[in-house]
Amino acid sequence: MRDQADKLREMAHNVKKQIEAEISRELKKSRVVVISSGKGGVGKSTLALNIAINLCIKGKKVILMDADMGLANLDVMLGLVTKYNLYHMIQEKKTLKDITISGPEGLKIIPGGSGISELANLNEDQLKRILVELRKLDGEYDYMIIDTGAGISKSVIAFLMAADDVIVITTPEPTSITDAYSIVKSVTKNSFVGNMYMVVNRVNDNSEGILVAEKFKLVCEKFLNCTIKPLGHIVNEPLIGEGIRRQQAFVQIFPKSPAARNIDLITSNLIENNSNNLHGLDLKRGGIKNFIEKIAGFIK
Repeated sequence: MRDQADKLREMAHNVKKQIEAEISRELKKSRVVVISSGKGGVGKSTLALNIAINLCIKGKKVILMDADMGLANLDVMLGLVTKYNLYHMIQEKKTLKDITISGPEGLKIIPGGSGISELANLNEDQLKRILVELRKLDGEYDYMIIDTGAGISKSVIAFLMAADDVIVITTPEPTSITDAYSIVKSVTKNSFVGNMYMVVNRVNDNSEGILVAEKFKLVCEKFLNCTIKPLGHIVNEPLIGEGIRRQQAFVQIFPKSPAARNIDLITSNLIENNSNNLHGLDLKRGGIKNFIEKIAGFIK
């Protein structure tokens, strides 16, 4: 009788552990961070890649999605050979699992498919097909980083509005700042409820980075009545270009460079802000599933 009672207790304990694990998986949500810029050529993809890898270095589980439809290049930046991409998924030829590739430091990447014009002009059904597949990832990763296209197209705005965190990247050039302001204005007028951050790229020194960020922040507060938090800046140095030429992330090959230290600070600030839960992920809001539902609603 004692043996039977012990077995029953063990079975009950195992069932309890299984239920607790399932509840934990259900409650866990991936943080969705969308990175965008008002214009192309400001270093958006380089920022997305290096933030993603730095998060991995810090022990986070990360998946990076190249959503720069038609001009995707994250796989090229790492010298990775991709057999399939988002195009094959929207054509229902491959699943999300089939197209996902492995990058450095445990990073997972969803390639976008460079130069495929169909991706730049997705219809609603095709976009929804991508989003349905993405829902399956919620809770499997700590962060989903999404590299969008530049500008304020309908698809870009949809991604931004649905994100938990938006990072707008600009350079100190007046045209770049003006275009970045247009991005912030667009999401603000659509009542964005997540966290909005900015990164100033290609600054000459720390003083310039801080000054540009603070001025931009004050202008947004005054004229848009919105809060945008500076995450940091990245100095303009040749090692960044060298990383691109070597097809490696510069945070890996030049970890002690000023730019790599800048990325490390930006990533640390992002994690800290998430921990402080400014607009935290709760059971009703946040995560990939909620991200998908928001996009679907925005498209409608």
